[in-house]
Amino acid sequence: MFITDKIWKLLEPASAIGDTITREEIEQGLKIGMYKMFNNEDSVAITADHRGVLRIGIAGGNINSLIKIEKDIIKYAKEKKYKCVDILGRIGWEKSLKGYKRKAVLLRKEIA
Repeated sequence: MFITDKIWKLLEPASAIGDTITREEIEQGLKIGMYKMFNNEDSVAITADHRGVLRIGIAGGNINSLIKIEKDIIKYAKEKKYKCVDILGRIGWEKSLKGYKRKAVLLRKEIA
């Protein structure tokens, strides 16, 4: 699975925050199954398994669309028996997504 120019345009601003990640690194991770992509017309999020936690490592796009994607990620996490979902991101996510607790700049949502 390759990242289209449209998808990269959404991810690129976030790719330079914190630990940088390249388009090629994301594509390689998707290709080998290390990453999973969730997207819709306006937004995209890339997740990875991190020690049994489903981590949203990079995302971009419209906040309302991202909130919808987050619901899909939670559904997927439940299906795959993850105990929680983490978000590494800006503190602003804390205001937009309910049910997460700040752990430094790491937000975690327990899966019931």
